[in-house]
Amino acid sequence: MMTTTDTTIRATLLFLAGIALVGLLYVTRDLLAPFALAIFTWLIIDAFARWMDKLSPKIPYWLALTVAVLIVVGLMVGFIFVIVDTVGDVVRDAPRYEKRLGEIFAWIAEKTGRENLSFSMLNESFGLTEKIQGGLATFASTVQGVLSEFFLIALYVVFLFAAQSSFPKKMDDLFPNEHRRIQAGKVGERIRQSIEKYLSVQTIISLMQTVVSYIAMMALGLDNALFWALVIFVLNYIPIVGGLAAVLLPVLFAMVQFDSLGRIGLLAGLLFGAQFVIGNTIQPKMMGDSMNLSALVVILALSVWSALWGGVGAFLSAPLTVIIMIILAQFSTTRWIAVLLSADGNPDMDGDGKPDHPAPMPSL
Repeated sequence: MMTTTDTTIRATLLFLAGIALVGLLYVTRDLLAPFALAIFTWLIIDAFARWMDKLSPKIPYWLALTVAVLIVVGLMVGFIFVIVDTVGDVVRDAPRYEKRLGEIFAWIAEKTGRENLSFSMLNESFGLTEKIQGGLATFASTVQGVLSEFFLIALYVVFLFAAQSSFPKKMDDLFPNEHRRIQAGKVGERIRQSIEKYLSVQTIISLMQTVVSYIAMMALGLDNALFWALVIFVLNYIPIVGGLAAVLLPVLFAMVQFDSLGRIGLLAGLLFGAQFVIGNTIQPKMMGDSMNLSALVVILALSVWSALWGGVGAFLSAPLTVIIMIILAQFSTTRWIAVLLSADGNPDMDGDGKPDHPAPMPSL
């Protein structure tokens, strides 16, 4: 029988191990973040290939996998070209945007009674030009970093597919006991199916919001509408704050481009309306219980993973937290943590998103 002292020692060791793990994740972020992104990319491609393989018995898996890889690579290359083209357009139209900024500051000066308020005055006081140039330089270095990591991630994905056939044999070697092997397999399948459902549903939802937003931006004549549509598509993978940023950024750009408050307000209403309707009606029905995370946990996970891994951490915060929750639920010592992370108090999820009650593994 476990005494109070044993429980205290075990809880202390668990707390110290958690701190050490967080420190390790931060120190090795340059290594682990691209590998984690590669694993999720592998899951997306594999799920897409298996979906096409199930459409017809005449489509072999290797052909479906080839088509899936080509589609994903094509989308990534297209996204890069859109970014490069948009940067060129912004540089070319910079004088027009600068003139519009001057008009905005003149309008603000008129309404506030500060006649000396102007872009040149603020630029001289706060060094806005240097900050903008620094921001563009940071953006360029970020794009360069993503491009350099793209090849590393692609290499990881290739080797993951190469090692995929050996996974069942490794499971047999890791878990000689049949009962443990079956239970570990069920846990792995829960994780896989939950993540696949989350990524697939999030992709469909982001695509719907992107199409609606693109039509609205094109109809109102917003410059670089395709670029902003891609920004909306990517940002919608980031929980909660991503959807807000996806609406705010194009609207801020519209304030610089348009001279009509009516057009700006209409664009903001259409973009926010699309986010609100899809995010509060369609998304909950499609997502179901695949995440089973409370709203507070989603916010905390976003903050923690963003601090640890930056943009990649924000992008993968929800699925990474679900993986941790499912694993912690298998051990009696850490199950209470998984219960706190879950939305309904039951962290055990099977592949179809319904609660399950497997016997927990021995304590850590």
